[in-house]
Amino acid sequence: MDPKKKKKFEKEEKEFRKKFKYNAEIKVLYQATVLQSLSIKKFGNKDLPVKPGEIIDVIVHPVDDKIIARNSEGKCEDGSIYDDVVEGKV
Repeated sequence: MDPKKKKKFEKEEKEFRKKFKYNAEIKVLYQATVLQSLSIKKFGNKDLPVKPGEIIDVIVHPVDDKIIARNSEGKCEDGSIYDDVVEGKV
């Protein structure tokens, strides 16, 4: 990982820990792939921005159909699970 990307990833991790009051070690439980046919182009403020075919890391198990996930840029968000967005173990 290049230094610029690593710095951004570390910044996103710091924001994640603050936002979710997460003090434990961040462990990726599993990964899911965003569908190639994803038609969403703009995301809301609380949505995790993803791209078609992108692999996301699931950090926290689903609770009430909500997960905490991280995209390839290190950005973390919580959100609902939608069958029309990701495929894989969710």
